[in-house]
Amino acid sequence: MSQTAAPARKPNRMPLLLMVVVFAAPVLAAWFFYLNPEYLPTTRSNKGELIEPMVKLDTDSGLVNPDGNPFDLSQLSGRWTLVSLNRAPCEDDCRNRLTALRQIRLALGETRFSVERLQILTGADDTAALTRDFEGMHIALAQGNAESKLLEALGKGASALDRTYILDPMGNLMMRYQADAPAKDTLKDMERLLKASKNWIKGAQYGHK
Repeated sequence: MSQTAAPARKPNRMPLLLMVVVFAAPVLAAWFFYLNPEYLPTTRSNKGELIEPMVKLDTDSGLVNPDGNPFDLSQLSGRWTLVSLNRAPCEDDCRNRLTALRQIRLALGETRFSVERLQILTGADDTAALTRDFEGMHIALAQGNAESKLLEALGKGASALDRTYILDPMGNLMMRYQADAPAKDTLKDMERLLKASKNWIKGAQYGHK
């Protein structure tokens, strides 16, 4: 008398699902609260002002290099970027802010390699001295319609100038600081953002966007 073969047991995928949840949860939580700040507790610790809605910098932004060619925003993709937005020419206050951004990046230690610096100038300027004095910093110009479009999007008009901003790895201006905000405020926020998105940034740098 032949025996009926026992039905094949389905593989237990629960351990795999649990592993996915364990590793993904911190990243998902960080981005959920980042993209939905209204759900953060009132005692949230960020020092800057969240920009709501965030302002996307893309090819339609009209930013150009000092030589007049379109600014390649892809060179910032997958990295957090410290941004200074000023009206040309970049004089003492502007230069002091750029010096502060350089020091903030250095203070981030090993994680500084995930951070870029960008100076956006409205209007024309001779940027040769900036390129020389702030090595490794990107420079973009917002002229004409690009300037008015950017200031309008930020919702602050001319008061959007002379400020520090944080650009996220997806190209969104998402946080800003008053002109007189201490550099330590930006440093603390960058430390928290880098910690919260460490896994996401690592994936972006390897092309897993």
